[in-house]
Amino acid sequence: MTTMSSTIVDSSNASERKFLLVVDNNKASSTGLKALLKQFRYKVWIVATAAEALELMDIVTPALVVVGQLEDMTQVELTKEIRQSAPAAAASILVITPGTDAAYDRACLAAGAVTCLKFPLHVETLYRTIQVAIETVPRMNMRIKTKFPVIIEDKTLQCQEAKFATALSESGLYMLTPEPCPLGTKIPLKFKVAGKILSALAVVIYAHEFGNAADFEPGMGLQFIRISDQDREEIRLFIRGEVRKAISSVRRV
Repeated sequence: MTTMSSTIVDSSNASERKFLLVVDNNKASSTGLKALLKQFRYKVWIVATAAEALELMDIVTPALVVVGQLEDMTQVELTKEIRQSAPAAAASILVITPGTDAAYDRACLAAGAVTCLKFPLHVETLYRTIQVAIETVPRMNMRIKTKFPVIIEDKTLQCQEAKFATALSESGLYMLTPEPCPLGTKIPLKFKVAGKILSALAVVIYAHEFGNAADFEPGMGLQFIRISDQDREEIRLFIRGEVRKAISSVRRV
């Protein structure tokens, strides 16, 4: 790729810089939640008890606390404890309840939870709930961590060799490259998803050069500005399939 001067901006959703805390004594559901949340490109910690969660939050504050099944405290009690403790009070709290008692859900909300979800979890609802709770500019389309080759088809960029994307949504992707293009550059792409070759015209909306941001691999965020409905649907189905693999291991509490 031809070296070009880039204007470096941060992505609107720097999820890799945020960590989420899952508090759940059900190992199967906590492991599944961790896998699912990591697909959403968040760092995830797991603890089994409310006491461990409060101890951890004395040291560092997660962006979001996902409260599942507990034995040493009720979900309402833990929510109240977090809300009354500094600096933990800054964290958003999402409670996953059995969903059979509306009064209990209201008690969790009154204690300070941003919302209550129930099993079986709806993937899009979970994703958008998290986005609204902790992101400055919430994404409405699910964005997952993945890796696949991308070919830039533009001789002016002198780049026919395959690069790699590490994140994908219906609206765009993040492509690894040590020499990101300037903001606004339009780039025709081909990439393979689930064995199918897809095409799109994309525009650079943010970039990270080597050493510019320690939490990011050098590359650029590309937004699709022209893509067929069929190819967009292939992306949507691929993302849902990848997320479904993770969420299938999240059991009812």
